[in-house]
Amino acid sequence: MTTGRTTGVWISAASATILEWGPDGVTIRERIDSLVPSRHRSTGRPPTEDHPAGEGHRDEHMRAFFAQINARVPIDDDLLLLGDGEVVEHFAHQIEANDHNRHSTRRVEMEKSGPMTEPQLLARIRAFAGVPARRTLPT
Repeated sequence: MTTGRTTGVWISAASATILEWGPDGVTIRERIDSLVPSRHRSTGRPPTEDHPAGEGHRDEHMRAFFAQINARVPIDDDLLLLGDGEVVEHFAHQIEANDHNRHSTRRVEMEKSGPMTEPQLLARIRAFAGVPARRTLPT
């Protein structure tokens, strides 16, 4: 059962922006900052106690970040996932697995995108929902 609302999430390793749009306009507007440490390029040194190889640590932060976003995304809304890099792909796979486990019938789409402003994200959500914003030309 869908609610007639559509939620859009723009996600990167640094943050996520969540907008929920429905017949009454935007009902949820939230930004979640991530605690995921950035990837570091190799300095040529092998991992040591003073310089650990932190990918496992980063992955655990990413799982916590995804859980934080999942807790705020309504489970019955159609969902548009946008973002840069592999983060949006990993998040989309997690959403699809969760939906499969609970036999959800909502529509979920994923698109790779660079950074977006809130109005750009809202325009994409509305187009995904089938209700693009009206354009008026100056007279």
